[in-house]
Amino acid sequence: MPTITLRNMMFIVFCFLLFTSYNSGLIAPNILGYSDELMLALGIIVLLAPPLVKLKLDRTSTLLIIYITYTVLNAAISRFSPNYFYALAQSLIHLKLFIVAQAVLVLYQGSRPQLKLIKNLFIIFVVLFIAGMLINTIAGEYWNSLISNDDMQYRYGFLRPVGYFGHYAPNSYFFSLALITITMLYSKEINVDRSSQIRKFFIFVVIDFLAAFPLTVRKGLFMIVPYGVYVLSLLKLSNRIAFTAAASLFLVVFAITIANTEMMADTINNFDNFFSDDHSYIRGLIVYYGYHLFLDFFPFGVGNGLYGTVFSNMNLSVYEYVGLNPYRLMKDDGTLSGVYDSGVSALMAESGFIGMVLVIAIIINFFKYNKNKLDVHGYRIFKVITSFAILLSLTEPVWQNGFFTTFYVSCLLYIYSKNNKFRINGKWQHHPGIRQQNLNTQPS
Repeated sequence: MPTITLRNMMFIVFCFLLFTSYNSGLIAPNILGYSDELMLALGIIVLLAPPLVKLKLDRTSTLLIIYITYTVLNAAISRFSPNYFYALAQSLIHLKLFIVAQAVLVLYQGSRPQLKLIKNLFIIFVVLFIAGMLINTIAGEYWNSLISNDDMQYRYGFLRPVGYFGHYAPNSYFFSLALITITMLYSKEINVDRSSQIRKFFIFVVIDFLAAFPLTVRKGLFMIVPYGVYVLSLLKLSNRIAFTAAASLFLVVFAITIANTEMMADTINNFDNFFSDDHSYIRGLIVYYGYHLFLDFFPFGVGNGLYGTVFSNMNLSVYEYVGLNPYRLMKDDGTLSGVYDSGVSALMAESGFIGMVLVIAIIINFFKYNKNKLDVHGYRIFKVITSFAILLSLTEPVWQNGFFTTFYVSCLLYIYSKNNKFRINGKWQHHPGIRQQNLNTQPS
């Protein structure tokens, strides 16, 4: 019987919180909705407590301590007088995705009980997602009204489905992350079949595009970019040129096909709104003013918890500074409608240039950590899903989002569960005598 250590117990707690977070849109959201915040708090303890107790800081803990120290100093010099607790909490929420992911990986040991737990958790998540979408498709508006308080909406001729999560966007997040994880993992072989990878890329593009209509969310289309770069990295220079030309032509034909559709019109209109303030689209305004605040208060920013984030409704002075009327955006519960969806622009406005340098350093460290732990193929899958998260952050607050964090971490753990394993004759096997540095990964 395996020994139950504190490390194992903590890992089990994280997996339990992943499960409760996954269910937070369906079951008692007022209670389970705090699961991701608990994961963040535990993640900080996991990453900081051992090094501080041993008085031996590693690179991760050092970067986090510098980032936290900067946050406090930044709050002290801000002209907008942020609350220190809110500033500190928001600065950590900005990095929820990376803090939780790295903490879980620190606890991960690859033992048989952990591998079984990860596999079962991932399968349960996939089954629940499919079940939620099927029920929503059959029950229609009744299902939406049953588990969601949002107004009934239609887009592209489809009812916007709340699925299993009680909202629209998480469906696209999970679909894209799970689909690419399964697609790439089950292509994990000792010798990469390049032609197969190219075919799967084009099939993925079609599936991802068509899914955007019934899901009524375009966010998943961002996945095409890192996946395309991955396929490109497998090829020789001459083949890269041919692939790029074929992929470009393929995407141009798609663009022409949907040129007169509502999806294309919405996409172009929303993109344009990020670069001006002569409209009332609140997400576009928050992004637009966020970049201006980054420049106006270079290099420090306005201070965390003051702009485009959940704590900013406690101090409205920055919104007044840029000329937005916050009271027009305020809902009955005191939250601000639409301002929390701005992604990295809010982080740039709040933390400034210095804060962004520290954030980039933390993300680079996260990449290095995974590169040292994963086999070459697993690391490539990691790069694709993490690049997707970074791309989405340009317009979406996915690093702060509890659902996205839950989906990302569960997919990452599933990738780790197949580390140093390959599909041989249709089964997952350790390849005898193969070392990571000797894998056949050269472009051809």
